Amino acid sequence: MNLHPTRTKHKVLLAVYTTLVVLCGVVISVAHINERDSQRKQAEAKLRSITSTLSEQLNTGHVLALLERYDSRGMVIKNTQDAWYYVLHERLRKAADRNGLSLPLEVVVHDTLKQELQVIITSAEQPTFRAPWAGDTELLSGAEEPFGHPARLSKARKELIAHDLMRNDQGDIVAAIVARAPLAETEAAVRATLTRNILLALVLFGIAGVLIFRYVGNWLKQEEQVHERLQEKHADITDSIAYAGKIQRSLVPSALIYDELFADSFVIDRPKDVVSGDFHWVHRIDEHTCFVAAADCTGHGLPGAMMAAIGCSVLNEVIPQHATLDPAELLGMLHTRLVAVLHQQGKGRGAGDGMDVALCRVDRRNNEILFAGAFRPLYWLHQGQLSVINGDRRPVGGAHLDGERRFTCHRLAYTTGDRIYLFSDGYVDQFGGPDRKRFMTSRLHDLIATNQHLPMKEQAVLFDRTFLDWKGNEEQMDDVSMLGLAV
Repeated sequence: MNLHPTRTKHKVLLAVYTTLVVLCGVVISVAHINERDSQRKQAEAKLRSITSTLSEQLNTGHVLALLERYDSRGMVIKNTQDAWYYVLHERLRKAADRNGLSLPLEVVVHDTLKQELQVIITSAEQPTFRAPWAGDTELLSGAEEPFGHPARLSKARKELIAHDLMRNDQGDIVAAIVARAPLAETEAAVRATLTRNILLALVLFGIAGVLIFRYVGNWLKQEEQVHERLQEKHADITDSIAYAGKIQRSLVPSALIYDELFADSFVIDRPKDVVSGDFHWVHRIDEHTCFVAAADCTGHGLPGAMMAAIGCSVLNEVIPQHATLDPAELLGMLHTRLVAVLHQQGKGRGAGDGMDVALCRVDRRNNEILFAGAFRPLYWLHQGQLSVINGDRRPVGGAHLDGERRFTCHRLAYTTGDRIYLFSDGYVDQFGGPDRKRFMTSRLHDLIATNQHLPMKEQAVLFDRTFLDWKGNEEQMDDVSMLGLAV
């Protein structure tokens, strides 16, 4: 018996199609299991990242002060009742809102007298001061008393819990930052993904069946290859930007170094994109003297980050070798070096790449600050009076048709307790507010003068919150970098 060639081809195609459907079912099943594990690990990693960040940001001294000031349950009934409680609560609330947590973030301590875990601060609107912690207490005991494994699933399998320890300057455990997430949220996401994959598979196999039987398999294969290449290019670009951000963070000094050099300090870094064209910089000369700077390079995003990397490298090259010179002379040398690096000699147009810099030399031995600026000012809070020391209206780098570029050195005699502020223009140039106007330097001047009594870290929280409130739903206009130092 002879079979019709067309029927044979259809049977072969049907067999291939059926095999693909079965394989698809297996793949969806395996993907569902992997997705469930992946979603749970991602949720755990997210909670762990939140608690790790907060454990470094929150002030353990404030927690200890609250424990000493309020020693009984329910003594804190409003978030605004105590300034320290309010600051800590706001940090937790913002972190919870930013990360979309459905359960509140909590600062938990171990009460040795009652032998129980108690909530001290919560991101929830209603304080639960010294109330027993409502989570799975067995998860917060074990390897490192009284708090155990940093992230795990509750034995009741109802929620994911992560925590990080808060330690005082002696390394003793004061409290723990605890973040929780209902396991039902993760399971719902997994089920949604499974449903989506099944529906997608049904649709695709319906279309594929028609196309296979109409001999367009090759065309589909080519289209798939094009799509895969586009995805690979997109992934390469995303990975490159992320890696550029990692490199930039390694070039810029850690905010912790300012706490070692100054009585009090803060750093605000808020890039417009993943990477930034603004950066802060510090270099210690000896135990009494150091240089600090805030720079705003041309552009933002990857172009700005490349300029920032060059600018930071030039600072690291020039200033340590010529530390005896004043900031004005150093800015002149930085300009000459940057022009040479970017090959801008003799160019008048198309050579605008450069940076605006505020550079200070702080001399504790003589209680003296030397300042020079390239399009950037210095805000000096001296004995309660805020003064603005303007820099020269010329950048470091850029078009270079003139001769040697000179800058002005300002000599300031400070007293202990004075504060200085260096910043890029991204903060004051931000559009927002009720009338969608720029923030302007006058508002920043008033903001600093009004809140000068606050410690620098609390000022940073206030400045950051003010910036976000002013920006509202508007797009961030530029990179933002601000450095505040108590000299």
